[in-house]
Amino acid sequence: MTTSAKVKRLFQDRIGLNRASQFINWERILQDDDDEGVEEVQRFEYEQQLDRTFLSKGAIIGLGFALMSPVLGMSTTISIGLNNGGPLTIIVGFVVCGIATWLCSLSLGEIVSRFPIELHGGSAMLAPQGYQLCCSWFTGWLMLLGNWTMSTSITFAGAQLVISLITMTNDRLIGENFLMLFTVLAFYLIVTIVGLINLKFAGFIETVNKVCVYWIIYAVIFIDILLLLFHSGQYRSLKYALTHFDNSRSGYANAALSFMIGFQQSNFTLQGFSMLPALADEVKEPERDIPKGMSTAVLTSTIAGIVFLLPIMLILPDLETIFSNPKLMPIVLIFTNSTHSMFVSIFLVIMILGNLLFSGIGSMTTSSRAVYSMSRDMALPYSQFWSYVDPSSKHKVPRNSILLSMGISYVLGLLALVSTAAFNAFVGAAVLCLCSATCIPLILVVISRRRALHGSPVKVRYRLGWPVNIISICWLIFTMGVICMPPKIPVTFGTMNYAFVVYLLFLSGVTALYFRWGKYNFRTPLIGEDNKVNNSQDTVDLQEVVSTK
Repeated sequence: MTTSAKVKRLFQDRIGLNRASQFINWERILQDDDDEGVEEVQRFEYEQQLDRTFLSKGAIIGLGFALMSPVLGMSTTISIGLNNGGPLTIIVGFVVCGIATWLCSLSLGEIVSRFPIELHGGSAMLAPQGYQLCCSWFTGWLMLLGNWTMSTSITFAGAQLVISLITMTNDRLIGENFLMLFTVLAFYLIVTIVGLINLKFAGFIETVNKVCVYWIIYAVIFIDILLLLFHSGQYRSLKYALTHFDNSRSGYANAALSFMIGFQQSNFTLQGFSMLPALADEVKEPERDIPKGMSTAVLTSTIAGIVFLLPIMLILPDLETIFSNPKLMPIVLIFTNSTHSMFVSIFLVIMILGNLLFSGIGSMTTSSRAVYSMSRDMALPYSQFWSYVDPSSKHKVPRNSILLSMGISYVLGLLALVSTAAFNAFVGAAVLCLCSATCIPLILVVISRRRALHGSPVKVRYRLGWPVNIISICWLIFTMGVICMPPKIPVTFGTMNYAFVVYLLFLSGVTALYFRWGKYNFRTPLIGEDNKVNNSQDTVDLQEVVSTK
């Protein structure tokens, strides 16, 4: 028996297990000198309402790939990179962002492996005594808000692409004054479809997530090959595709600053990895499958993104042509002006829209599970209603949580009718929320000197944990700073980046709700029976153990 186990056993005998667990965080205070190859996974005492075999490891990778789809994410946000440097910013920025995001996924994977629960549960286990409730609350709510806003941004970007597909054949079909109205209607239709699939066809989600990997890979291959085959103009050189930099359209005199702001599109695309821990209750071995699924999905998305983007840079038209029609997304104008074939261009857009279906379904799945997990710990008013799962249903899904997530998307979508800048601010706030929610437990890991990760089945080895954790924290903070910068200057009230303002409003609302509701109703996750030890065995003298240690 290890030293820490002996001390823990003594306290269990002397004052009782439940009282000892309330006052002592054993995994943080008492640590062996090394892991000794022993895995220690924290279990939590929740009734298993969801299907533990709902998703396999392959489905987790597919879901992560859907949330970070470079085909959809980079296509719908490519204007940011084009305005802030062009090919160099887009290609190099995506590579840098992919590597840094992969390190973040490794750091987060350690925590999920040790505490296989939604991220607010890990923060509760990592936080110092007296701060568990607060850290868990802010982690959980920021992650929940990030899930809602990220899901909304994915489906709204898809709606814009749908409208572009309609207007690319006839520019007069939709007047400019009605463009946003039709976009919102398309958005409502998409949210309804992906919501109904999560509600009524949950049994197919495992298959959908696996098919997603093949669809995105084939979409990358088909789009690249068709662009190169049907390109009717002169090809750009490889040097141009990798090194050309022109930020004159951004208005920034500082090239380095403009280059960093161009990272925004890559951060929008790749930040979705942090949404996967919400599925811990529906994976057979979440301590292994989710961490490995996160890191694999990030690497796969990074590689697929590079392969997808490079040919586009080789056939890139002039920027004046790309931004010539405000009714069409830049990626659509790239297709039409490069191939000069309406049939090929429509096919290419449809390949991207296929990604929309997978990404929309996946984001609705993760956001509804985040609602379920937080409601289970009484973080929301009417929590029992939101966390309800019908035990008689064939596929056990949190029906009310899905409906709430759909409702939030409907409400946020209305903002686009009021102000485009206001809606874009919520899109930027999605990344801010996800980054800060990921950052809290990583900072707690560093504060604990990584002792809290003792025994994690999936762990960064060879003394690389410290630098990986620190780099991850620095990158997340850097990302939050970049996301708050306006993509173009001079700035007007209509083009200003209000993401930080929305983020502050979120923080203020979460803080107010904490003092009005959270302090009295929210509870941190309870340690499960699997971690309890029979307190009739191996009593030791506390003084002897402490002196031995």
